[in-house]
Amino acid sequence: MAVVAVAAAAAAMYFANQIPDNYNQTTPDGSTIYNPNAQGNQARLMGVVPEIAGRHKVFPDLLNQPRREYIGNDQYLYLMMAVGVGEYAVDPEEIFIGNTPVSRYFGDIDYKLFGPGESITSHEAHRNVYTSPEVGSSGGQTGLELEGSLSSSGSGFSRTRWSMAGHTLSCYEYDAESGSYLSWPFPYGVNEIITISGSASNNGDYRVVSKGSVNSATMEKVDGNGDPDVAWTGFTSSQHESITIASSSPSDTSYSGPFFACPANELTDTIWLDFFLPQGLGRLKDNGDFETRSVTIEVDYRAEGSSSWTTISHTFSGATNDQIGFTKKINLSSRMRPEVRAKRTTPGTDDTRVYDKVQWTVLKAELDSASRYEGVTTIAVKIRGTNALAGSAENKFNLIATRKLPVYENGSWSAPQPTEDIAPFFAYVIKSVGHTDHQIGLEEMEGLHSLWSARGDTFSAVFDNKTTLFEVLKKVLAVGYAEPTLDYGQIIPVRDGPRTAFEHMYQPDNMVGELERDIKLFDPDEPDGIEVEYFDPQTWKPATVLCTLPGDLGQAPKKVRAFGITDKTKAWRFGMRQRRTQRYRRTRYSFKTEMDGLNSRYLSYCALADDIPGYSQTGRVLAVNGRLITLDAELEWGTGTHFLALRKPDGTLSGLYAATPTDSANVVEINSNLDFTPTLDGNMEPPLYMFGQAERWSHPALITDIKPSGTERVSMTAVNYDERVYADDDGSPG
Repeated sequence: MAVVAVAAAAAAMYFANQIPDNYNQTTPDGSTIYNPNAQGNQARLMGVVPEIAGRHKVFPDLLNQPRREYIGNDQYLYLMMAVGVGEYAVDPEEIFIGNTPVSRYFGDIDYKLFGPGESITSHEAHRNVYTSPEVGSSGGQTGLELEGSLSSSGSGFSRTRWSMAGHTLSCYEYDAESGSYLSWPFPYGVNEIITISGSASNNGDYRVVSKGSVNSATMEKVDGNGDPDVAWTGFTSSQHESITIASSSPSDTSYSGPFFACPANELTDTIWLDFFLPQGLGRLKDNGDFETRSVTIEVDYRAEGSSSWTTISHTFSGATNDQIGFTKKINLSSRMRPEVRAKRTTPGTDDTRVYDKVQWTVLKAELDSASRYEGVTTIAVKIRGTNALAGSAENKFNLIATRKLPVYENGSWSAPQPTEDIAPFFAYVIKSVGHTDHQIGLEEMEGLHSLWSARGDTFSAVFDNKTTLFEVLKKVLAVGYAEPTLDYGQIIPVRDGPRTAFEHMYQPDNMVGELERDIKLFDPDEPDGIEVEYFDPQTWKPATVLCTLPGDLGQAPKKVRAFGITDKTKAWRFGMRQRRTQRYRRTRYSFKTEMDGLNSRYLSYCALADDIPGYSQTGRVLAVNGRLITLDAELEWGTGTHFLALRKPDGTLSGLYAATPTDSANVVEINSNLDFTPTLDGNMEPPLYMFGQAERWSHPALITDIKPSGTERVSMTAVNYDERVYADDDGSPG
């Protein structure tokens, strides 16, 4: 069988699509919508694009990596998602973040629905942006902290003390607990040049010659060209807490990176770098106000394999202790696989009044982006990360969509329209695998469509796993108590419902061998009820309803799933049909015929008979004179009403006729004229008959299996027909 759904073209491999929670660690097995513990927007790489039938809630699947960007110090999340295959009607009030309509977040959420094949380039979320895994949280921080060279400065008391003596420079840190200065690791590397200012006779440039103990280093003074100052004989011995020391030599060791911005074999011409200042930016003055401080960063990039870097600088300025986020977009000089590195060029400081830490949090690159998705409805979303959005643990984007399909009525198809009806989706599934109207039993489908519509039977479900055509059709039709059948090249829906007119008769005269009966006796261990799981349209989570008959305790019910039902009453009826089938369909018939069996179809309502005394009397008709029917055997009469049924030349059943005895033992009189003209001249087989008391003239049965064997035999299977099976089809749970 053909697969009913197509594979998704999702390129997403990054699952952090929520605000702020990450609901997409892995793609779970099974249908996401039906697993309340895993509901969330998923990236389903090489998975199935959902097929939505009827009206149903759905968590759209990600088509691209979720992308975050800072705009005006607000962080925005971009999502590009697939709603499902085909067209859908979506009410704006039924688009949600968690359980809250997006309309409640006025100004914070911008979205747009795109129909199948429609251009999506008008919304920023369409961009396929890759996020490098190397850049991000590290060591308990939000990102990679850009470490500038240390600048020790201050006016008055500072927590760093520098000691100078001879050619040695030593570093100490103030310990508040002991109230004294303790040795502190020397912060500069060998050959690094530092500038000392604010120390009078010791001001100048110095090179780190070597490191001695942990907190000290041997120094030499250098001139403006970095050459040794031969006149320098050593430091003037002193200790300082109010000097400034800063590195004045460039060093690649201060870079974070380089990191590749996109995967191997991919090219980009646009990259984004996100920076985060967790403490804000500024310097605290004595009066508690902030004064402006600036920090400059340097971003370098080069093409893979190149040795030449392109440098871009950016300066942050601010006077606030509010956190700052910033996205730097860089248009590259050409398409390349870039290596990117970043560093801070403004020296860092140990001054506790200065807030200027900079973290590099994200590196992104735009890859080739789709401009449209053929056959799929998509939605693009831009969400601003406010406190109202970020404070909830249920920030998952979902919506309720109603499938739009053509409806077959009065012999023709309508334009696509929102519908929850069973028949339109049944026909759609068949056509989706390449079949046409010629492969659909349209007449039977239209008749059932009228019945289903009158009863209010609908089908609403989400298919997001691979399956076969026939399995899908079985699920679709099951909610209407029907099944798909194959008949002469057509897929025809057949409904199991109350019957009043028999279609065919099978009795010893047109059977090969005997009628076999297999009766299932009552077992004390069999289920004493049906527990039906359906999808509640209020909570959009699974709910159950218990279905029992009089005498059932419901302590060991059989559990069934009413796939496609989103109504408690409909689910109860579905379960009661199954419970009544368990209780009242317990006889299985099997028999063989010549070619007669090919007259019947699946679930044909037929009259069966055997030669067991006390049940039906069978044989052939010898003559017909008006309402007097002469049979080939003498009849046995009992009490009450008796019926006679005849077989027409085409195999269908004629009758029932109420029969009364005559003076002749093998002649009966029927209560109305025959509805056909029997042929009794020997040119064809004469009519067959079945006769008996009102409740015992036949075994009513539904044909369940027809298997031809060559051109001479047909094996038949049937189950007993019992009208009590249908007693709750229009009922309601108590």
